[in-house]
This record gives sequence, C-alpha cells and structure tokens, in this order.
Amino acid sequence: MTPWMVMFLVLLPFTLHAETVDLAQVLKDAVNRRPMALAARDEALAAASGMVEARSRLLPNVSLTEKALWTDEPAGSLFISLNQEDLKLSNSASAYNYPPSRKDFETRITLQQPLYDPDAWFGLRLAEADARTADAMARWTDDQAAFAAFRAYLGVQQAQAAEAWAEAARREAQEILRLAEQRRAAGLGLKAEALQAQVTLAEAERHQLAVNNDAVLARRALALAIGRPELEVDIGSPLNAAMFTSIPMESSMQRADLEALASRAEAANIAHRQSRADWLPRASLAASYALHDGDRPFGGEAGAWSLQAGLQWELFDGLRRQGASARTAAQTRAARNRALEASRQSNFALEQARRRAEEAQLQLSSARKAVVQATESRRLTLQRYEAGLSPLVDLLTAQSLLDRARYAELSAESGQILALGDILFQQGRFLSLLADKENQP
Repeated sequence: MTPWMVMFLVLLPFTLHAETVDLAQVLKDAVNRRPMALAARDEALAAASGMVEARSRLLPNVSLTEKALWTDEPAGSLFISLNQEDLKLSNSASAYNYPPSRKDFETRITLQQPLYDPDAWFGLRLAEADARTADAMARWTDDQAAFAAFRAYLGVQQAQAAEAWAEAARREAQEILRLAEQRRAAGLGLKAEALQAQVTLAEAERHQLAVNNDAVLARRALALAIGRPELEVDIGSPLNAAMFTSIPMESSMQRADLEALASRAEAANIAHRQSRADWLPRASLAASYALHDGDRPFGGEAGAWSLQAGLQWELFDGLRRQGASARTAAQTRAARNRALEASRQSNFALEQARRRAEEAQLQLSSARKAVVQATESRRLTLQRYEAGLSPLVDLLTAQSLLDRARYAELSAESGQILALGDILFQQGRFLSLLADKENQP
C-alpha cells in the first residue's frame, strides 16, 4: 500500500461532515426527513384527494363539445338542413337522393346528473375510509420512524459508553502488563505471566478496535434514521430513565396502526354493502343545448334543447353479483379478524414491554452492585499481587470479572431506557416524548 493510500484511509473519516444533535432534533428529523415517513404522508394526501375524485361522481357533469361535419350523404345532408332550420321541400326525390354537400358546425353544452347510483355513493364512502386508513398509517409511520431514531440515538450512546469502557479496559490491561514485566525484571515473576499479560492487552486492544468501529457504524445508522445518510451524526446530551418520569406510562393504548386496521375492516364492509346494492337499478338525467351553423364554429344559426331521463336495471349478469357478494363478505370477515389479531398482539406487546422495563430496572440495580463488588475485588487482588501474595492469573481473573460487570451495567442502562421507550411505542404515544421535551423550559 502506497503512502498516499495510507494517508487517504487515515483522513477519510474526517472528510465526512459530522453533526451533533439532541433527541428532540432527532425525532423531528426522523418524522420530517426520513423517506418512509414522507412517503406515508404523501399516500395520506393522495387518499384525501381521492375523496374529492369520488365525490365528483355524485355531482353534475357539464361539458362543451364542438363538431364539424361536411357530407353529401343523403341522410346526413337532410339532418343538417333540419338542424340548421334550412329544409326546403322539393317535388322531386332527386333533391333528397342526390343532395349537394353541406357543412355543419355543432356546438353542444351537455349536463349529466346521476339521480340514483349506489356505486357513486358507496365509492365516496370507500374513499373516506381509505383516507382515514392512510392518515392513520401516516401517523403510525411517524411513530415507527421516531422510535427507530430513538433506538439509533440510544445505540450511539451505548457505543460511546462502550468506547469508554474499552479504553478503561485497555489501560488497566496495560498497567497489569507493566506490573508483570516489572516483577519479572526484579526476578519475582515468571516469563509466562508476562506473556499472559501481553495476551490480555492484545485482546483488550482488539476489542477496543471493534468497539470503535461499532461507534462509527452507530453514528451512521443514526444519520440514516433521521434522513441524512450523507452525515456521520453524534449525539448531544445522553438519555436516562428520568426523562420518562413526566410521562404517564399507564395510559391507554392509542396505536394508529390499529385505527388503520379498523378503517380497513370498515372499508371491506362498505364494499360488501356495495356489492349487494349492485342488484338495484341506476337512474340518471341528461340535458343539452345545441347550436348549428353552416359557416363558422360556435355559430348560432339555429338552436335546440333536449332533456333525457334514463333507468338501467341489469336483470341477469351470469352470477357475477353473487360471486362479488360472497367475495366481499369473506374479505370483511378477514379484515375484522386481522384487526382483532393485531389488537391482541399489541396488548401482548405492551404487557411484554412493561415487564421488560421492570426486569431492566432489576438488572440495572444488580449490575451496579456487581460493578462495586468487582471493583473492590480487583483492588484487593492488585494489592495482593503487588505484594507477591497472589499469582497473575488471579489478577487477570479479577480484571475480567470487572470488565464483564462494567459491560453488564452499560447494557442494563441502555436496556432500561429502551424498555421505557418501547412502552410508549407500544401504546402508540411515542411522539409524546417529543411534545414533552418541547414543553420543557
């Protein structure tokens, strides 16, 4: 590898634009910048616009048409002369059988109004249900994006703590190696003990390298979670369990995804009712006013109006309506069962989150006690080793127990915060955390 390549790899991390953000900014960016949240919001907007489209089927339709016709066809020529109010009677049939070519510009304004159309009415109801579904899914996607960003933020915090822990473990392993080599130089220790200490230090350095790499990935994962993949984002203030004390954790469930499933079940029921209404007739009204001119478009040489009412009733359709009714009835039952299953699963998930939070609190208390005990054990073992009363293996064992206890404490702290956040997420109230932070002085 050339020196220039080495320099490039060394300087590469510093070429990335780093930014420090707090939790409130992370949650805002996750909701406002992440593509999944933006896509769900646009889908909700599209569904809301679909209501306008569906409502138009119930309203009058007015159109303007302009037609030009030039013909010497006997029937066409005769009707043109009639429409232009220019018919001249003839004693001979030749004038009708062999008419001259005629031109006609027809200008027509037409109004069409459905009088009774179940498809249009149920179509509007379906569009309204779809809009409610899309809106609920957009809110649920906001919760998902915010909770994912919260986890990524907590991941960076845990990675930072792991870096500090790995650095402390490396320094302590380095100190043990120094003591082992010092005892060996004084003729009080064995070469095997110094080699063991070197292996321990090498393992600590290897672990520190892995932890540092995990921290880089955690910062990039946070950047991705807030819709800024081009950055490497670091966190501002660390999270702690106290941030949840101002938010009631026993509130009722308000999950938007359950609202969406309920709206889908409602839409399926509307579709079933629409299939049953397909047996009914349709009635409509149409009115038009037409102008005819032989010389110019939009001319007014002659004019006439018409009014038409119609009724259409399909009597036999090859069992299509029976099949549609059976299909939509099954879809309605399926949608209701999906909503019921999701409700039961969410209740279980909420109960599980609450139990995990209680468990995390106990684990954190136990881990903190273990750190105190392991720290004292290492201190006493180090004193005995320095006095020549204990072998190096006892000191290495005490150091390993202290490392594990510190890491367990680190994991327990993160686990407690994540479990408390999960309670809010399972309740469908995770963004109340953002509202609480905004209301803080």
